[in-house]
Amino acid sequence: MDPRLFLREEELDNGIALLLASERAIAAALRRGQEETGLNMPALRLLITIRYEPNRTVSELRELTGATTPTMARLLGELDKRELIRKTPGGRDARRRRLSVSEQGEQVLNPVVSELRSAMREAFREAGATSVAGNRAVLEALTR
Repeated sequence: MDPRLFLREEELDNGIALLLASERAIAAALRRGQEETGLNMPALRLLITIRYEPNRTVSELRELTGATTPTMARLLGELDKRELIRKTPGGRDARRRRLSVSEQGEQVLNPVVSELRSAMREAFREAGATSVAGNRAVLEALTR
């Protein structure tokens, strides 16, 4: 296969459509998780982000998620109130706190993470190792 074929507009559009369909499938799993956890969608997404990006400061998380300071404060307040996150001193500056998911937060997230892992496992199995490596390279490039 000519390596330039995947750069045709039709193939690029197909790739975008697949990314959007994948996002919808992930969003559906998150909606089910939202019902199970009782968290609103932004709080659930933030908790999942903290799980996969542990020990980030509030500023780093705000930058990573694109949330405003008031929104981040409100969401973290909600997660903290339910004891779903843990705050630890952030090094030299004791005012900076690093965030991670608490044991209680892990328990809340386990069903959601399990469903997402199961979907990824099945998709990876079906695609094969070479495709998984290629997919990872494409997604990493898109998120830079």
